Amino acid sequence: MAGPLWRAAAFIQRHRTGLLVSSCTGLFGAQVSYHLFPDPVVQWLYQYWPQGQPAPLSLELQSLFQEVLQDMGVPSGRHYKAFTTFTFQPVSAGFPRLPAGAVVGIPAIFLGGTVTDTDQSVVVHGQRVEWQSPAGARLRDALTLSRDAHKFALAREVVYLESSAAALQALPAPACLAGTWVLGVGAKQALGLYGGPMNLRAAFNLVAAVAGFVAYAFSTDSLTHALEAWLDHRTASLSVAYARGGVEFYEKVLSGNLALRSLLGRRGEKLYTPSGNVVPRHWFRIKHLPYTARRDSVLQMWRLALNPGQS
Repeated sequence: MAGPLWRAAAFIQRHRTGLLVSSCTGLFGAQVSYHLFPDPVVQWLYQYWPQGQPAPLSLELQSLFQEVLQDMGVPSGRHYKAFTTFTFQPVSAGFPRLPAGAVVGIPAIFLGGTVTDTDQSVVVHGQRVEWQSPAGARLRDALTLSRDAHKFALAREVVYLESSAAALQALPAPACLAGTWVLGVGAKQALGLYGGPMNLRAAFNLVAAVAGFVAYAFSTDSLTHALEAWLDHRTASLSVAYARGGVEFYEKVLSGNLALRSLLGRRGEKLYTPSGNVVPRHWFRIKHLPYTARRDSVLQMWRLALNPGQS
């Protein structure tokens, strides 16, 4: 076993610069590829299929989306495609400035009554929703949004796409990989580990890899938090109506999560907190801003917009 290991180590040592560049490029490309080719991948993943057929985007939702684009002053040369999704919140991917464009998935529930019809069976996390139950009625109410809330949710996705934030989000992984590699090589040279036993270098590489992953997790989560806060701020600053819609949107998200917490029983308690936030899946990571924090931030902007003289 020593022979192949030594040959692999010698190969890595000899071509480490090329391997580093190719690895960082591959990481960046893998994360951004989802946005470079959003159609038909995203539509295939999130398309709403009632009764075995893809639901076309209604004229009402098309008009709503075009109204949002006009409110934001998006140039006509941008490439956008909208479709109907089964999700509770809009989804998006792509770069509208590129020929492949961007796609925005608009939830079918934005039509009102389409999914929450009491005669239609809906399954959430494997649990059939009983619309006549108190929790089901609360969920149905949470899924019923005003036009302002709809516009806020869609505008937030457009702001995300117009800012090309997807490329920024793809940077931490290759940056942390490159930093871990460079610092690891420098530290081993400074400590003289290249002249020592291979097992010692392997242990050092393992420690460096763990430290690199911690740095990646911290930088990725911090970037996501900052980006989500900026998206909310930018969207709510469009007008008083958008700020009001943002407050309603996050209030309804929290209310819907509380309804799901009740509907799903013990599993719901593991998924959602008593305040309606999503329970983090990892004990050392909080990947997204809590919905309560996002609601409070938009609420503060709404109050400032209504009373510009107050600080």
